Amino acid sequence: MVNYGKIFIRKYDITLFLTTILLIALGMVMIYSTSAMTSIVEYGVSYHFIVRQGAYVAVSAFSIWYLMRNDYHILKSFYKIILLGIIILMFLVFVPHIGIDAGGSRRWVNFRFFSIQPSEFLKIFFIVYLANFLEKKKDALDNNRFPLILAGPLIFMIFLDFLLLKEPDFGTVSILFFICFIMLFAGGVSLLYLIAATALGSAAAYFLIFTVTYRRDRILAFLHPFHDKTGIGFQIIQSMYAFARGGFYGSGLGSGKEKLFFLPTPYSDFIFSTVGEELGFIGVFIFILLYLVLAYRGLKIAIHAPDLFGTYLAYGITCLIALSAFINAGVVLDIFPTKGLAMPFISYGGSSLLASCIGIGILLNISSQSLKGKNI
Repeated sequence: MVNYGKIFIRKYDITLFLTTILLIALGMVMIYSTSAMTSIVEYGVSYHFIVRQGAYVAVSAFSIWYLMRNDYHILKSFYKIILLGIIILMFLVFVPHIGIDAGGSRRWVNFRFFSIQPSEFLKIFFIVYLANFLEKKKDALDNNRFPLILAGPLIFMIFLDFLLLKEPDFGTVSILFFICFIMLFAGGVSLLYLIAATALGSAAAYFLIFTVTYRRDRILAFLHPFHDKTGIGFQIIQSMYAFARGGFYGSGLGSGKEKLFFLPTPYSDFIFSTVGEELGFIGVFIFILLYLVLAYRGLKIAIHAPDLFGTYLAYGITCLIALSAFINAGVVLDIFPTKGLAMPFISYGGSSLLASCIGIGILLNISSQSLKGKNI
């Protein structure tokens, strides 16, 4: 019988913990550097965005502390309620005066003093749902009863994708697909089935991209950004200029030019461009190295988790954070088309930070129970 109380083994993965803290701290530095001028122009003070992010950091730090100290198995008891709440919030984004329209998308719910982006929390709790499903259906999956068994999760993901595409949030749809693929593969689903599902998903993605003007424009901007320098290619061109100016050593912290109203919202999805400009190749390398360390420790935790639920959870959370980081880096370097994904722990925004820290708290708790508390 699973003990749902507090755990007593306290050998957490200190490397994962310190890496997360360092990323958050560096993120705060970069958010202030990128947002100070915008804050002065819009609010008359340089610290508006950093103070708000500081409040999010406090809540996120509490979430890490709470979740790392409480048995992750308790998630099985209430994840369905949380998922239902998230789905209700995703419907509320379409309600006038409650949902926030920004840049042609409705992804946020306004609670007067703060707003949240439900899709950020959806990623985490979809992983919890899928981990629980894979553990419960392990025997059926081992006996190759794939089509019938997988119908439920696939129908649920299609329903979630429908809501996300209405916002629209194609980036989260893509992330959910990748996470689902990785977790199902880890759960023992035949690669043949996954390839078939990928082929169908790719056909659907092609249709969704090339039948919607703004998505098609993003692909064209990715392939030929200089064909429309002041239009669809503007943002990615400014991002590339930022990296070019940074060179190897960077222009110096706080001395970047692109954040001065050239690069749109430089403290958000394109904050990594300013990292490249102000800290140069060395700074970019350090950030990428930190994400690699985080991914390595997360995979180690997954391998040594005490049960399948912990293994699937750790794989899903690690892949979510690592994929989001490397896709974001690829977007700002024009390796991938623009996706609208935040850089975990670095980009301004409370929902992204809190959701990522919830994932880290769960990972740390799994690490405390790995191999009965032995070092991994």
